[in-house]
Amino acid sequence: MASLLPTFPRLVFSVIEPISLVAGFLGVVIDPAWFIAEQIPNAGVVPVNDNSILVAWQLGNLYLLMAFMGIGILYTTSEAKVVRGYLTALWLGDVGHVAFTAYGLGLETLMRPQEWNAMTRGNITFTVFLFAVRSAYFLGMFGPDRPAPVTKKAH
Repeated sequence: MASLLPTFPRLVFSVIEPISLVAGFLGVVIDPAWFIAEQIPNAGVVPVNDNSILVAWQLGNLYLLMAFMGIGILYTTSEAKVVRGYLTALWLGDVGHVAFTAYGLGLETLMRPQEWNAMTRGNITFTVFLFAVRSAYFLGMFGPDRPAPVTKKAH
């Protein structure tokens, strides 16, 4: 359960991250054309068609799925090994997310963060923040995991 985690990573992974994922889901569902157009700052007019909207909705659904998985895993397991495995998968996903975003932006846009829009800041800086918190957790910088609560076995 999330209570195994030290306080700061518990707050980040079991509250802030799921909320941000639900917010991402809502942004896609409420206005998929806006979501698509915001992926690359200052890209000009972005053609939006049924295909791109469908892909955006599918991505939004993955955001919601990730929020459900995080809540389901972090609030139900009492095994630190499961929590660490889950966070390791997200750590690897953070690397891929930033790498694909950087590649899609191109070096010129990537090197001008002052020109990034809110979407780009979120895609890069928030993901780097999550990666840093996960890394610090793995390195033990927040202290050890808390022991799992002891439950009585029924006879």
